[in-house]
Amino acid sequence: MKRLIVILSGLFFLVACSDFKQKEQLKAVEQLKSEATTLSKDFQSSFPDTLSTMRQNMFQLQLFLQQHVVLDSVDRTYAKDMDTYKLARKKIGPINKQYVALKQALNTENTHLYQLHSDISNGFGKRDRYDAYIATEKKNLTLLESRLNELKKELNALMDTYRLLHPKLNSLAGKYK
Repeated sequence: MKRLIVILSGLFFLVACSDFKQKEQLKAVEQLKSEATTLSKDFQSSFPDTLSTMRQNMFQLQLFLQQHVVLDSVDRTYAKDMDTYKLARKKIGPINKQYVALKQALNTENTHLYQLHSDISNGFGKRDRYDAYIATEKKNLTLLESRLNELKKELNALMDTYRLLHPKLNSLAGKYK
């Protein structure tokens, strides 16, 4: 009889302690969810929706210049500008792929956080592993944030190149139209 009382007391204290930890874990997951939401909003606002139009404009201008501009001698600045412009246009495809992959990863992360929150609040799964799961999700969010920052750097470099060279080459094309 005493053993049963000791076992039941031990289980009661174990459950009671896990409830204290549960509140902390839920707060941690809610904070992660808000960070993920902020990251998603930043992601959506930083990616221009005119990227495919810009790619098409760059391709058409490059094609027009290749077909209509015939120089007697090679102008080094023109050749350098065309090479830079062509490389910038070719970077748009990989940037789009990174965008799609990052968007999918953010959606997956949000799903994982909602599932983790549900599991913790309902007590499903392995309770002793919740802290490890929270740490893993923190690492995932940090990784996603660094990938987003890299994508933004590449996008800014592309936009700077476009703003610098497109008007210059477009004015050159205007002379041949």
